[in-house]
Amino acid sequence: MTKIVIIGGSFGGLTAAFELRRQLGRRAEITVVSETEVFAFAPSFPWVALGSRLPEDISIGLDRLLTRKGINFLHAAVQRIDPAKQQVDAGDRLLGYDYLVVATGAHLDFAAIPGLGPEKGYTHSIMTLEHAVATNKAWQQYLEKGGPVVIGSTQGVSCFGPAYEFIFGAEHALWKLGLRDKASLTFVTSEPYVSHFGLGGFRQAGRVLEDEFAEKDIRVFTNAVVEEVQPDRVILGDGTELPFKFSLFVPPFRGVDAVINSGLGNPKGFAVVDDYYRHKSYPNIYVTGVAVAVAPKEATPVPTGVPKTGFMTEHMSKAVAHNITAEILGREAQALPVGKLDVTCIADLGEKAAFMTAKPALPPREKTYLKKSRWAHRLKVLFERYFLFKLKRGMMNLP
Repeated sequence: MTKIVIIGGSFGGLTAAFELRRQLGRRAEITVVSETEVFAFAPSFPWVALGSRLPEDISIGLDRLLTRKGINFLHAAVQRIDPAKQQVDAGDRLLGYDYLVVATGAHLDFAAIPGLGPEKGYTHSIMTLEHAVATNKAWQQYLEKGGPVVIGSTQGVSCFGPAYEFIFGAEHALWKLGLRDKASLTFVTSEPYVSHFGLGGFRQAGRVLEDEFAEKDIRVFTNAVVEEVQPDRVILGDGTELPFKFSLFVPPFRGVDAVINSGLGNPKGFAVVDDYYRHKSYPNIYVTGVAVAVAPKEATPVPTGVPKTGFMTEHMSKAVAHNITAEILGREAQALPVGKLDVTCIADLGEKAAFMTAKPALPPREKTYLKKSRWAHRLKVLFERYFLFKLKRGMMNLP
């Protein structure tokens, strides 16, 4: 029986696991290894941080979810991958594989900037469920006193959406509580302009979001380098000091230790793949999602990365499952270059949201679309419910 090991229990790993089980039936033994015991719906982390969702509202235990589909689950942190021996070192377990799927996501590199991060620094985070829960406690404490708020994305970030969603959500929450006049809001981003998103921007999104910042009296710094964070201020590369009573930043990403320790990544620890998502040096290792190395389409004054959204990751993972199945069953593989992937995103803006699509994600594009409205906000809420409803039934499907 073919042995397939999947590292990662989020969008990429679960999509690959369910698709492989569906396509291969009982021809393969599939094992998912994850250092977390639950799947948490990351698009809702800003809502958890602001108190409109509880952790249990958006999380599902992986063990039961996978085992009832006949997929093995191992709760462990992978230390190293040995591609020569085709083994995964998961602490006290060595797992052999015929095919390996790396869906690890990224390491949050708070250590890259002095004073950044919730553990050893002075800023909060919404990049994990645990961070979002801790941020909610800090946010409730902040509401008792008020004061300046500084939110943003540092240099090297490849996931800008959470910072946008949090600052607009925070502004709306302050307004609803009658506290908006007690808080100055500042948005800091390494993007060359608002709505660049690491994707070269959306045609009309810049104007829409600039208007949104202006209407809500939020000061914006673009092309910003975060030099250091002190207990009460953010210091930018040009010497600007931004005092705060509450601050949250998305940190730079790098590859996870397991990929770096195994020599499977580029200098930043991300894996270089071909158009079939096979590792360039080891064709029985497939990579999906944030772990894939994607070069920016253009150089920016301050370095930015290319995002790999849940929508993009799902399509990568379906291609991975198809191609592993094709190799096992002697069928034709499917090329799906990263540069040809489409992207669809709903960015929450408080009482409204921006619905955005780009085909493909990276320019030049055939089509872009953006609409800001209340129905887009309702759509984001409905999609959260729809996705979790389907996931509980063993289906991953981002339309």
